[in-house]
Amino acid sequence: MKYPSFHALLRGYFEQHLKGKASYLNQVILAKSWLMTLTDVPTRMQVCERHVAKGHDHFQPGAAQANNELMLLRAAIRWGLYHEYWEGHDPTVGVKKFKTKKRKRIAKQEEMKKLIAHFEKAETEIEIRDRALFGLMLFTGCRPGEARCAKLDAITPYGQMGCWNKGQTKNGEEYEVPVPSHYMPWLEAWKAIRPSARPSPYLFPGDKFGEPFTRDMVVRRWHDFRLIVGIPGLWNYDLRRSLATILSNELHYADAVIDAILGHEKTTALGHYLHVSFDAMTMPIQHYADWLCGLREQRQEPGGHA
Repeated sequence: MKYPSFHALLRGYFEQHLKGKASYLNQVILAKSWLMTLTDVPTRMQVCERHVAKGHDHFQPGAAQANNELMLLRAAIRWGLYHEYWEGHDPTVGVKKFKTKKRKRIAKQEEMKKLIAHFEKAETEIEIRDRALFGLMLFTGCRPGEARCAKLDAITPYGQMGCWNKGQTKNGEEYEVPVPSHYMPWLEAWKAIRPSARPSPYLFPGDKFGEPFTRDMVVRRWHDFRLIVGIPGLWNYDLRRSLATILSNELHYADAVIDAILGHEKTTALGHYLHVSFDAMTMPIQHYADWLCGLREQRQEPGGHA
């Protein structure tokens, strides 16, 4: 099957390759601003002009968004070429991404205490939903897109803990990650009151029938949530970075274990043969959750030292 136009190729990439993945809706929204308006594949000059107009230069506002658009175009074209769906050229060859600032923010211990304390007091439907949504990010280090697109039946009991089948990750493979025992009551509390008037396969149903919470809904809710909790300046994606940093710095787990928990693909020769098993991830995840919840029990002594 050959796609007759660039527009058809882009549609095919979304429906055959991205459909069902956490990044699907975000990529569709990204494409609508320019790529989906094109009938023919853009020339290399058009791609360069668009890239500069959107991103300006290295480390400038818009650089990250311009990079995302460039990478989407490149991925769609090369997917088509690899599967022989596309006989055109690749206009992204030689077009380089802009350099962007790398965010290094992680949650401070006092911010973690505030999060746990707020979650413990959850009573309303919104508070219980937020606890289930953001608690999943906090305790597993998952991407926000993975949390909002989690399927209703994806997290099942595993002893006192849980097992979360994420489905296909960014590398295209099926992936499971442990969920600590602390989170399981939060999950059941949300399921008990989760709106069921309109059937939805998602743990966190969105406003549109059959679709999950949108990215914008999560961003807006986190913005309000962090002001309520008193943790301004902390992004929900920072919870992922925080888990990795704490597992390494405070709890001293090996990089390979942390990579496995985060779902990072190992590209080394050894990584082809050596894999971290699901059960090998359970202790670090539970240890991390115990450490987080233990922060609430620490008393502050005069002079500022615990």
